[in-house]
Amino acid sequence: MPDIPLTKAIGLVEELRKIDPELPMQVAHVLLVIARYPGLCQREVAARTKIGKSSASRIIEGLSASGRGLVSATEDTVDRRVKLLMLTDQGHRVVRRMVSGL
Repeated sequence: MPDIPLTKAIGLVEELRKIDPELPMQVAHVLLVIARYPGLCQREVAARTKIGKSSASRIIEGLSASGRGLVSATEDTVDRRVKLLMLTDQGHRVVRRMVSGL
């Protein structure tokens, strides 16, 4: 197996562990999906990551301002029941560190 892709993958995992040494991969997946597709709602995050809506809700809550402060939710102007998810400034810094070596 080529050394460079493995080194980059290890770097990504190391950055994830800096956030939390026991961070589940689902949490990292949700964070990266929100980074890639800003403005998704919780239902769309669950669909893209192929996790249950309740799991997505718990993960997003853990990433939000009341949790790690990496994700913020704003009210959709069309449907006030829907919250649109974006990275906070801290979330952007974390994701940049995660992918800087890729």
